[in-house]
Amino acid sequence: MADKGNRVVVRINYDKDRRRKELIDPKMVTVWHKGRIFSAIAILLLLIGFLFFLFSGEEAKENKPLSLKNDGQSKSIESVQKEEISVPKVENNKVSPEPLPSISPVKTSLSVKPKKSSSATVSSKRPPAIIFDRRVIRASLNKEPRYGEPGDPIKPRVVIGLGQSIEAFYFSEIKSMKNRVLLHHWFKNGELVYKKHFDVETDKFKLISSKKLSAKDVGEWSVALIDQKGKRFSEVNFSVNP
Repeated sequence: MADKGNRVVVRINYDKDRRRKELIDPKMVTVWHKGRIFSAIAILLLLIGFLFFLFSGEEAKENKPLSLKNDGQSKSIESVQKEEISVPKVENNKVSPEPLPSISPVKTSLSVKPKKSSSATVSSKRPPAIIFDRRVIRASLNKEPRYGEPGDPIKPRVVIGLGQSIEAFYFSEIKSMKNRVLLHHWFKNGELVYKKHFDVETDKFKLISSKKLSAKDVGEWSVALIDQKGKRFSEVNFSVNP
């Protein structure tokens, strides 16, 4: 019994020692906050881009050539530098004046045109031949015809001397008016003085009438191709002058 009471029992608790060591020597644990890191990098990039844009804009303004405005026109400094500046020559402290441009006298010439007679001005305003209908192929005032064709043309202003005379022929050619009756009417100062009838026999037909004119026939004349109802197909105007 005595031996059992003298036994010494030693118990060592290892778990408690481990916990103490962990409390005395703590371990370092690294935790990465990815969201914060990405937001910080984005803010940094935005700041760098803003600074780059700001400095590039200021450099462009500094490099832009200045312009000088004068009388509404702008000139850049580079163009002003390229322009040649003319400076008068200085010799012996004297400025030689530039020669003045020579001024040539202005020559004026007055030309007086002779006045024309009233009959000539009236005839010049009116065309010599007028065709009112497409069925009229030709119409003219001529001298004596040759081989069924009109002769030399007569000018709108006919001049006839005393004791002289001229025969004027009115030539007109028509188409598509077969079996119709047409007339040549000669007017002097608006009054009918002569007329000639024509019976159109073919599809194409030539009509010729004439009037002998002398110095007594001074005035405004016209010859017209008309039908029996008074419709005008063509007309020629001319004047007879002494």
